[in-house]
Amino acid sequence: MKRKHYVLPLAAMIIAAVWLTYLRGSNNALEQDNLSLEKKIENYRNATVLQNERASTEAMRSGAMRTKIKREMRSAETENKPSGDWVGTSKDWNAIVLFNNNEGVRFNLTPACRRLETLASEMSGDELARAYTQMASLPVDAPFRNYLEWLMLKELEKKNPEFAFSQLIAKCQNEDTGPIKMGNFDKWLARDPAAATTWYESQLASNVFDKTLDGKTPNMVPFEAAFMMSLLASDPAAAEQRMNNIPPDLRGSLVDYVWKVPKENSKAFVDLLRKSMPMEDYIAILKNNSLTEKNFSGDSDNDPKNARKNLDNLGFTPEERATLLSQDFTDFAQYRAMRDKYGMPSREKFDEQRKWIQAVDPSSADRATGVALQRYLKESNTTSAQAFVEKVALDYHGSGAGDEILVPLIEGSANGSIPFPKDRAQVLATKITDERLREEMLQKLK
Repeated sequence: MKRKHYVLPLAAMIIAAVWLTYLRGSNNALEQDNLSLEKKIENYRNATVLQNERASTEAMRSGAMRTKIKREMRSAETENKPSGDWVGTSKDWNAIVLFNNNEGVRFNLTPACRRLETLASEMSGDELARAYTQMASLPVDAPFRNYLEWLMLKELEKKNPEFAFSQLIAKCQNEDTGPIKMGNFDKWLARDPAAATTWYESQLASNVFDKTLDGKTPNMVPFEAAFMMSLLASDPAAAEQRMNNIPPDLRGSLVDYVWKVPKENSKAFVDLLRKSMPMEDYIAILKNNSLTEKNFSGDSDNDPKNARKNLDNLGFTPEERATLLSQDFTDFAQYRAMRDKYGMPSREKFDEQRKWIQAVDPSSADRATGVALQRYLKESNTTSAQAFVEKVALDYHGSGAGDEILVPLIEGSANGSIPFPKDRAQVLATKITDERLREEMLQKLK
């Protein structure tokens, strides 16, 4: 065979060998790349798993820590918050106070508060005084503290009155309570007059009562009132001297301390008031105490015969009766003005009240009605109220009522104390039958 016949196959074989060698090298490189990529993927997977395991471990640790903290907090709360059984049997005043302190607005509705009330009734005077003093250092909410202090002082009035009334004076002078909450000194005075008198005189000597800028001592009023009431029957002159110890412009506040008057002392009481203050003031006191409670309780169904008999027994003069009934009708009118503010005035209610007063004391009814209409208009301060009182006054006057029923509205219009136009007041003035009084009212309206 000729050489040329071998050249071409040999060249083809060489080319094929070279090509196969190239392919093997490429495959090896590709395999190496694949191995490298697989290794990187494996490393990434391992790192992710490790990271997740670490995160899971941290979460477990954090959860365990939170659980531990909550468990410790519950444990601490359990230690600081005794059970209801503990509260029901304990005699540790301070511990129960602190236990009940976080009850908010319902602090006085809890078993713990009931236990404190029971303890206060069972503790001795010295124990209560110590507990009261220690209360000042306890971190107690103001409403709860105030409740407990008044509760303890009420018990201390019976068990350690010297301490109780000294603290009451301090509270009324340091807080905005006023002398109205000065306790029941009269009960101590009746129970042990020597001790109560000695204590009070020591307070006066020590100048413990506060004085206002004008030098008056309002906190003395309840104590002087107690002495005054205790002396009504046995020594009226001494009772009058006690009254003189109260500044004239503070005597009206006696209404809060002289409510209960024994029937046997009623005339002496009325006489004492007559001697010591203007009629308007002492009638206001008499209208709000036990002597007239049943007759002037605001119940128009009360038998007027009983009210008339009571006024006779108290020895009221005609002028005093008129003043008392005018004040009573005025209070009624003020109440009706409040009720009628968002509705129509009630003529029926006025008719009922006027009828009752006419049955008690006919001579006082017209003036009392006029004053009541004046107060109703003043409190209502509306145009509808103006029309209402004008019609009521004219109807009553046209039906036989006296001129006195018109005078309060006319005078209130003239001096500007009520919102009643002068042209309307002039119409009322022209209806007055008494010529002299009619001219006097018309002159006031000019």
